[in-house]
Amino acid sequence: MRKSLPILSFIAAATLSACSSTQSELHFERSQLEQDISYLASDDLKGRKSFSPEIDIAADYIAERFTRIGLEPMAGANSFKQQFELHSVTPKNVAVSLNNQAVDTSKLAVVSQSSGFTWLQPSDATITHIAADMDLRATLRELNHLGGNHLVIVDNAHEEMFSRYQNYFNAGLTKLELKDQGAMVLILGQNEAVSALDVKVENELKSQRLTNVIGVLPGKKKDSEVVLFSAHYDHLGQKKGEQHEHDEEHGDEHDTIYNGANDNASGTGAMLNLAQHYAHLADNERTLMFAAFTAEEMGLIGSKHFATTQNPDAITAMINIEMIGKPSPFGSGNLWMTGADKSDLQAVLNQSLPEENHIQANPYPKLNLFYRSDNASLASMGVPAHSFSSTDMENNDHYHTPNDELANLDFDSIYKSVTLLAKASAPLARAQFTPSRVAPLKDQSEGKIY
Repeated sequence: MRKSLPILSFIAAATLSACSSTQSELHFERSQLEQDISYLASDDLKGRKSFSPEIDIAADYIAERFTRIGLEPMAGANSFKQQFELHSVTPKNVAVSLNNQAVDTSKLAVVSQSSGFTWLQPSDATITHIAADMDLRATLRELNHLGGNHLVIVDNAHEEMFSRYQNYFNAGLTKLELKDQGAMVLILGQNEAVSALDVKVENELKSQRLTNVIGVLPGKKKDSEVVLFSAHYDHLGQKKGEQHEHDEEHGDEHDTIYNGANDNASGTGAMLNLAQHYAHLADNERTLMFAAFTAEEMGLIGSKHFATTQNPDAITAMINIEMIGKPSPFGSGNLWMTGADKSDLQAVLNQSLPEENHIQANPYPKLNLFYRSDNASLASMGVPAHSFSSTDMENNDHYHTPNDELANLDFDSIYKSVTLLAKASAPLARAQFTPSRVAPLKDQSEGKIY
C-alpha cells in the first residue's frame, strides 16, 4: 500500500497544474489526476469509511480542490459541503412471550423505526403464518409495504432465510428520515394458534452526520439546465481482526485497509479533473454540477439525499463515474455504460468519439448494475442518469478487498478514460444535444416498516 503525501502538497500541485496545461483540447494534466487518486486511496485515509474522521478529511480535500478550480457552491448554500443526518434504529432489549411461553431470542427477529413498542394481546398485531410452501420473502415484502403491526409465525422450513432477516434486522436500519409506521416480529418454528401474546421491544436510536461535496460551474446562457458529473468518494474503511500485513517502513503490523483505489478514488479523481477541464475551458452553455457522494457503499445514501434536494426536470443528464481504474474489455481507456436501453445518452456521447473509442453498452447485464450505483437515485426520477466504468467485472478479483489499492491501478487507462469523457460530454455542456429521459421507476416506494 502506497503512503500518501501531505494534503497541502497536493493542493499546491493542483494550482500549478491548473496553470500549466499544454494540451490543446484538454485542460487537466495526468500528474494532477494521479495525485488526486493517490491521495484519496492512500493508507492515511484508511479506506474513507462513512462516519470516520478520514472521510471528513477526504471531503475537505475535495472541497479545497473545488475552491482552487473556481467552482461555486449550489444556489443558496454557503459551502461545497451538503451535510445531512442519517438515522439508525437497532434492537436493544427484546422480550417476547407466546402463549405464556418465553421465546428464545435465537428464534426472534424484530424491526421497527420507533424507539420501541409493546403488544399485550394478540389483537395488537395482525398475525400471519408462513407455511413451508409459501414464499417468505414475498410475504414479508407485502407486509412491509402494507405497514402496521405484524406478528409473523415462520415455519422451520424457512430457517435459512429467517436467519438472513434476523441478521439484517439485528444490524439495525439506516434511514434518511425515521417514520414510525408499524413494527414486525418474526418467530421461527411456532405452529400453534396464538392465544396469548406479550411483546416488549426497546430500540436504540442514533443520528450521525454525512457529507456530500457539491460544486457548480454556472452556465453561460442555459444556466437552468444542468449536466451532473458525479462519483462516490466513500469506501469500506479499515477491517480489524483480519490478516495483518507487515509495514516495512515502521517495522510493525497494522490493520488491513480497504483503500478503494478503483472503487472509487478513480472515479472521484476523474470527476475532479473534469471539473478542472471545464472550468478552464469556460464555454459551457449549461450549468455543470460536480458531486462527490458519500455512503454509496451503505446503499446509495448520499445520492438519495441529494436527489431529494433537486428538481429532476432541470437535470439534462448525469454522468456517474464508477471504477475506471482498470483497462476495459473493449480496450485500454474505453468505457461501458449502464442502462444503455433506458435513454439515448450512449448515442449522444458517441457522436463526439471515433468509432474505436465508442462507449459500449454494459456487457454484464445479469449484474443489474444500473441500479447498483448512484445514478439510480436520479434515474428513478426520470433523469437520463447512467454510470460509466472500464472495469472487467468478470475478472475483478480486487473488488471490495484490501488489494484494491494504487499498485493495481492502470493510470494510462484512467487518463485515456477521463480524456474520452471530456470529449464525449462537450456537446452536452455546450447544449448542442439533449438526451431522452429515462422512464421513472414504476414502484419507488420504500417499505413502511423497514
